[in-house]
Amino acid sequence: MRLSHGQSGPADQVRRADAPNCQLTVLGFSGVTDAELTSVARRVGKGELDALSGVGGSCVTIAVGPDDAFVIGDLAGQRVVFYTRAADGGLLLGSQASQLAASTGRAVAADWLAAYLTVPQASDMWWTGSPWREVHALRPGWILAVSRRGEVDTWPLARFDEPNSDLTAAGAVLATALRHAVAGRVGAAARATADLSGGLDSSTLAVLAAGMTSRELSAVTLEAVGVEDSELATSVAEALPGLKHLRWSIPDRVLPYSGLDSVSVPDEPTAFAGSSSRSAWWLRRIAELKSDIHLSGDGGDSVLTAPPSYLGDLGSSSIRQLWSHALGWAKLRNLPSHSLVRAGLALRSTSYADALRTLAVQMVTGEAAPRGWATLVNWLGYSKMTDWLTVEARALVASKLHEHAASARGPLVPGTFGIGDSASWLSLIGFGRGQRLHADMAAEFGVNHHAPYLDDEIVRACWSVAAWVRTTPERAKPLLTEAVEGVVPASLTSRNTKGDYSGLVYRGLKRNSDFLYDLFTNSQLASCGLVDDQAVRWTIDTAAAGLPIPLGAFDELVSAELWLRAQHTGSASQPRPKGERFASTR
Repeated sequence: MRLSHGQSGPADQVRRADAPNCQLTVLGFSGVTDAELTSVARRVGKGELDALSGVGGSCVTIAVGPDDAFVIGDLAGQRVVFYTRAADGGLLLGSQASQLAASTGRAVAADWLAAYLTVPQASDMWWTGSPWREVHALRPGWILAVSRRGEVDTWPLARFDEPNSDLTAAGAVLATALRHAVAGRVGAAARATADLSGGLDSSTLAVLAAGMTSRELSAVTLEAVGVEDSELATSVAEALPGLKHLRWSIPDRVLPYSGLDSVSVPDEPTAFAGSSSRSAWWLRRIAELKSDIHLSGDGGDSVLTAPPSYLGDLGSSSIRQLWSHALGWAKLRNLPSHSLVRAGLALRSTSYADALRTLAVQMVTGEAAPRGWATLVNWLGYSKMTDWLTVEARALVASKLHEHAASARGPLVPGTFGIGDSASWLSLIGFGRGQRLHADMAAEFGVNHHAPYLDDEIVRACWSVAAWVRTTPERAKPLLTEAVEGVVPASLTSRNTKGDYSGLVYRGLKRNSDFLYDLFTNSQLASCGLVDDQAVRWTIDTAAAGLPIPLGAFDELVSAELWLRAQHTGSASQPRPKGERFASTR
């Protein structure tokens, strides 16, 4: 096995531990000590493969024995392991699908792309594929085994206990995991920086980091007119000695959808193409601070909250609690509570396979996706991407949904989860796969970007309590609040609002509507038979006129078009060296 890897930095390193019958290599962040890593290597050498789960953190782990090699990524799906066969039959592994695709003829997998864009909630269906034919991805929590003869097998390794812990116990575990995640990163840094958005997630990390480093910590807040986050962030910063608070106003030149003709092309389509110019501007300024590690609150929502589908669990376990939660959400969302109760009761008797089949039928018939918050009380929800799909693309996705339903007894999750925890897991690994692309982009600008909420230990702590415990209408993120009570200012733990930046998005969309209109005139997505350009242009006109559109789905659509154009025009489709995590051959 030959291994090559990109640059390393504080908390993003290459570590090695040798033991009889095992050479262990860790790529990325792990908080275990060298002695603990050696202990893992010894156990693996004895055949105890479960020990690989003890490496933790956010990394790829490779264990090479006398006759076999074993590879695992992280639980959140941020450290993806891609693999394919080379022309000579040898196995290629890597963290960048585009690099491996050079050995397979670089044929775009249109069916995978359609499913990835249209049913992102069914991540267990599309996870093992990639935008390239014959380039596969290892499922999070699974292990890839390679024999000396080149035979490949995969199976689930991670196994979670049933999530029946209480809030107090889980909060204590989460508090410890957060401290270790932050200390393990800033302890080796010469100049750490952090996001300080004013929200609970990023502010918690900034508060912890400020207390764990003897050096000054620069915390960055982005300011936008009409968004209250910067005032809350300032109040937090004023209470923290040793923290240098930087407030940066977002300039109009980097409004969303600006400069799309010069954005960096990621390894896969992503959900942040519209904000690429702003991200590039922000990353350049972080790099100017000489930051050697930057902490982000990204992923906090994914691990600390659950989608409304958890109401289906209450429909099975406690009608009283179902009504209580439904009344709370109804009050917050100005909805009739009985509609949420009916949705929860209906979901409790709906299997995952039935939900897949129902969505497949809706794809084929062209039935408009139901709107409203109550429709989110579902296994999968309803993607707004379908508004732009062609009839052929709908049929393609429907076929994959039926195929998945035929083999899926339930969602592929690493434990005995209810509906809410299962839906949360599928959402998490979908988010993690996109988050790696943000880290890759940061690396291109020389920024060592970390999202500690995606660490294995934090994921496990959050899934130790049921979805309906860590998600309630009364308290925002009760599990995190329990973990950091008395550590962060009360103004954060009592906050139940979230900054709304959609105004910036609509301003940017209107300003750049001509470019977007041209982008979807004879687009590559239309050439692949996936999208109806006319429907997309109508959406652009709608947004430019100041009317609401599904912004998240539209951003993913723009990203996919830019990615496809890069492949057909021969522009920078290969990740730059700084963004490379690892590549190996056997």
